[in-house]
Amino acid sequence: MTELDLRGEGWSLRLARPDDNAALCELFASVHLKSALALTQERDPDFFVLPRLHQGTFATALGVDDDGRVVGCGTVIVRDGHLADGVIKTGYLCDLRVAPGFRGGLNLARAYGRFMDWVGVHYGAELFTTVIFDSNHAARRALTERSDKRKDQPVYRPMTPFQMVSVQFTTRRPAPAASVRAATPDDLDALVSFLAARAQRRVLGEVLTRARFLERLALWPGFALSDFLLAFDGTRADRIVGCVAPWDTRPFKRTRVLGYHGSMAWQRRIFAIMARIRRFEPLPPPGDCFRFAFLTHLEVDGDDPAILRELLLAAYASLRPRGLHFMSAFVPRGSSLEAAFKGFMTTRTAMTLYAVHPPESPWATVDLATQHPGFEMALS
Repeated sequence: MTELDLRGEGWSLRLARPDDNAALCELFASVHLKSALALTQERDPDFFVLPRLHQGTFATALGVDDDGRVVGCGTVIVRDGHLADGVIKTGYLCDLRVAPGFRGGLNLARAYGRFMDWVGVHYGAELFTTVIFDSNHAARRALTERSDKRKDQPVYRPMTPFQMVSVQFTTRRPAPAASVRAATPDDLDALVSFLAARAQRRVLGEVLTRARFLERLALWPGFALSDFLLAFDGTRADRIVGCVAPWDTRPFKRTRVLGYHGSMAWQRRIFAIMARIRRFEPLPPPGDCFRFAFLTHLEVDGDDPAILRELLLAAYASLRPRGLHFMSAFVPRGSSLEAAFKGFMTTRTAMTLYAVHPPESPWATVDLATQHPGFEMALS
């Protein structure tokens, strides 16, 4: 395989190696997401765990300045995905970071497109997806806006605007319906069939097999079949109509709070008073990490909010005693699933899933907008 070797003014781009792990972890921790809630993400002790969990082929590009300092990175994961009636090679773009103060950051971000070209040649994929926070105006300008000077950059097209809806663990909630329970080994084949059928109907949904699912249970840290909460048809107790699997990613990916500012500062104070009175977890102080679970494998027949609500009640009852701050779900904007969260205390973070491809790609004429993408938020 031809080695990646790109150069610009004051930097070069090459493939990351295992011995780059410490530098990549340090880079991630150095990039602060500044808003009313200032955060940083941490990936130690092993940066490469997250791309491995995608269960696809991956490569990480490393930006290095003339002094040998790691100043940027980006990862592409390639897997098979369903599209219409076929299966194609598709990729997910993540880990795009540029060191604070590095003046070549914009050009380094543009070089990511050259990296994608390299991936297309060596891995056979030229249609990718990626997520950008709607509040990250700098990234949106640098990556999604088109101009004559940027005509060679990859094209970013909105695919699925969504909310990360985080349900705060506050007071007790009603028990879920009896038709919702934790999965057992006897449910394995029915669960795999349900998830595989749902994925096949998603745009770029994964090609899920029993072997791939079992590999996931062995590969994902702290993740087990018993973590799946299943909703069954009220008239057919053997038919799965919904599922969700809470998962805490702190062993390999954490979100640390750096500070609360503006409206978030007084909201935190009010929340702390409520927490003392009603005896639930207050938000973490600056310097500590959020403790939360992603609601992975969220699948509901017919996007029925009543089914999702019962699953949320089951997840809430299971997770609340564990000292977590909240649980987070992927909810496309405008989806009927939004109604399931009524009455819960929630916060919502606006993001957009983009389809990304080369400027002269045949994918430029294909409508990929959907409320049902093949996307797992926990691995973003």
